[in-house]
This record gives sequence, C-alpha cells and structure tokens, in this order.
Amino acid sequence: MNNYEEIFNEIVNNLKNKNSLDISNVIKAYNFAKEKHKNQFRKSGEPYILHPVQVAYILEHLDFNTDVISSALLHDTVEDCGVTIKEIEKTFNKQIAEIVDAVTAITKENFMPDNENLFSNTDDFLKQAIEDKTYQKLISIGKNNKFGFYIKFADRLNNLQTIGIFPKYKKEAKVNETRKWIIPIAKLLKSKYFYDNIKNQCFLVSTEEENKDFINYYSRYIKNMKNYLIILKERIEREVGIYLNSLKANISLYKVIVEPKTQLEIYDSITSHFEISKLTKIKESNFISVPTYNIYIVFNEKEQTKNYMELLYEILNNTNLSQNLRAINISYDTFNNSYLVVKDNIRNLFGIACMSRAHFTEVQNGTITGTDVDMIDETMASGVVTNFITVLTPNKEKIKIPSHSTVLDFAFKLHNDIGFSCKYAFINDSPNKSPIYTRLNNGDKVEVVCELDKNGLNVNIAELRWLAYCKNENTQRVLIKYFEKKYN
Repeated sequence: MNNYEEIFNEIVNNLKNKNSLDISNVIKAYNFAKEKHKNQFRKSGEPYILHPVQVAYILEHLDFNTDVISSALLHDTVEDCGVTIKEIEKTFNKQIAEIVDAVTAITKENFMPDNENLFSNTDDFLKQAIEDKTYQKLISIGKNNKFGFYIKFADRLNNLQTIGIFPKYKKEAKVNETRKWIIPIAKLLKSKYFYDNIKNQCFLVSTEEENKDFINYYSRYIKNMKNYLIILKERIEREVGIYLNSLKANISLYKVIVEPKTQLEIYDSITSHFEISKLTKIKESNFISVPTYNIYIVFNEKEQTKNYMELLYEILNNTNLSQNLRAINISYDTFNNSYLVVKDNIRNLFGIACMSRAHFTEVQNGTITGTDVDMIDETMASGVVTNFITVLTPNKEKIKIPSHSTVLDFAFKLHNDIGFSCKYAFINDSPNKSPIYTRLNNGDKVEVVCELDKNGLNVNIAELRWLAYCKNENTQRVLIKYFEKKYN
C-alpha cells in the first residue's frame, strides 16, 4: 500500500472500531507530520510522509495505543524537520515527546564526544561513534519508556522492506547495524513479531542475489494455499465454537489467526530437515515437508489461566477436526512458546497454539515488564547482550551479568575499585582459590578477595594481561582506558 491517505484512513477506522481513546491526537499528529514533511521525498521518489504512516500502520495492527501510534507518525519530525522535543510535548503530551526523543538520532552537529570511547574523537570513527551514541540514548530512555523500542522496531522493519533502491554496500551496512543492535533488543523484549520479521528482512536483503528461486517457491506455495486456508480457518472456528458450547465453557472464541511463517523460518526448517547447506539447492517440493503456517486459536479470556495445550488436544480429538488434522509432534519457538505440530490429509504441516487474547498480544509484541532490557549497559558499544546469568554475593544478593563472564568481570560489575584490586575468588564456599579468569556459571556464589593496604583501602594491581581475562566489553573498556593513561 503506497497511498498514505488511504493507509491513514484505515488506521483511524480501525481505532474507531476498537473504541480507542485519543483518536483526535492521532489525527493531529498526522496533520502535523504531513505539514512538516511536505516537499520531502524518499530516495524512491515517494512523499516522505508515506514512511511514518506505514510505521504507524504496523503498530496499529499490533494493537498499540494511540500515544504510540501518534509517536510513530511524528518520529522523524525532530530529526528531519527542525521540530524540537519541547514543541512535541507542548503540542501533544510528555509521553509522546519522550518516545520521539528516544528514537531521534544524534547528529554530527549535536554529538558530544565520550571521553570513555577511545575512538569518538577521531574523524575515521566518528560515524561509528555517533551510531553507538544514538543507540545508547535509545536504550537509556527505553529503560523508562520502552515504547520507544517499538517505534524503532517498526521504523527499521519498514526501512528494510523499502531498501531496494540503495546500493549493495548501504544495504549490508543497514543489515549489520540491525543485527548488532535492533534484533538483540527485540529478542530481549520477547517480541516474536518484530524479532521474526526484522530478522527475516535482514535475511532477504543479505541473500537477495541467491534467493530468487527460493522466494518464488515460497510465494507460489503461499498463493496456492490461500483458498484452502480460508476453508480450514472457517472449519476450525466452527468446530471450536461447537465444542465450547457443548462444554458450556466460561470462555469464548475471539478469533482464529492463520499466519504464514517467514521465509527465514521456512529456510531454517528445510535446511535442517533435509541437511541442505546452500539456499540454491532448495526445491519447491521441500516446502510440503516442513510447517509453513502457524495457526492461533485465541480466546477472549483475559488471563492465561487454563492448560491450553490440554484444551487443544481435546479440541482436535473431540471434534470433526480429528478427521482432517492429526497431531504428530510439539515444537517451540525462540521464546519457548509451544506449538502442536499437526498434519492434514494432504500432508501439509502446521503449528497450532491455543492461548488467551492477552497472551497472544504478549507473544506477538513482547512485554515491557519482566525482561532483561533493564540489564543492558547503555555504555556498551558493540551490540546488546541477550543472555545473562545470575551470580550471588556472599550476602546472597543477586547480580545479573552477561553469560561467559569471569571473576574479573564480576568484580568490575560490583565496583571498579573492587575490579582493579581483585586477586582471586572463593566460589560456592569452596576453600580453594579461583583465579580471576575463571568463568562463572548461573547460580554461582562468589566472594571476591581484593589486595588491600595497611589501612584497608583497595590497591590497584591491574596488569596488561588482564585484558585476556575479561569477556565483557564494559570491563575491557575500563581497562583499556586505564592502561592508555598509564602508558600514555
């Protein structure tokens, strides 16, 4: 869809159908952005306003609220149109202003070099330093207002979908940046929709010269399945409704959602199933041997209080669906969501899951609470850690640190003074001393022993070889800065 007015009208109509609040703010944001972006065009020649409208469209279809949709419409006005964050706050509200601020890139003009970044003052590495600083800002604000992350996800997804006009080196640079920063954050937020689709777009861009046949096979398969899936979806809706009525259950069906898996998911399944090593060796006949769609049976229940896998088995075994669908396996996605793998009478494979409406939204969008996003150190400059372990202090305080961390990394996590004076550690109450390069495991209890002077103050005993003993970038950064000053 390239007519931005039609897309925006669909957004407004959808919001009205959902009885959303503050629709007037969305309309005001659209008019504001359209005025600010007038006479601006994308590299493809389309009016620039099309991009923020498409970003807002993605977020509206994922049921984000009107503040987030308004922020999507406004997200480039500060960076590209000279609007200030104060103006956004005055015209709209503080929440929208904060979200827009989170995703506004730092420019060369307002970049302040970071004394802790060894390369930020050099022209050769200035672009990289600005990029790092922009993401550090997003992470810093995002810890308090995580909706900024979702604007960035939708923005990058749309940019990757429309990147075709750019030369190959720029496409690769955008893909590398996305893999370095955005995909790991989407994973931390457990956003299946953005994680799967952004990762998939990176796959399509980076393999575009060799994936033409594969994409044609995929498109043809999806097209051929279209009418069949409409009938299957209606049949599932009917049989589930009949079964719930027979049980006189206190839940009702919200909808049945049939979603094709991404090209990357299907590629991974095919190459794993057939042990194929090259994309060009995949054949159209391979598609029928792997699950190509996920089917979600979503209930109106607000909380995930039932055993939905058990309910799914009951539905498949006690309705007429048993004549067409047979369970053969259970699979799990990246976020450990479970799917019952079923085969129909003509050998098509599907992943089916039952869940409440609230849980489906959380599966698709992720959650802004209870994730490891709060653990991200925004001073890191080489991507986002996605796996953490929990280590205990002698007082049983729980400290989260990146996996593969060493005793030295843990010491610096506690405090730089402890890090610089770290001699060894006692792990899990063992009487044996563990050297500072010992790798820690989840659940370890660690007592760090430091070098102290006669007054009980920490003594710096850091050596150059310590750079080989640490695995965390934050530790490396602190040590490099120290040795740079020490040895000039």
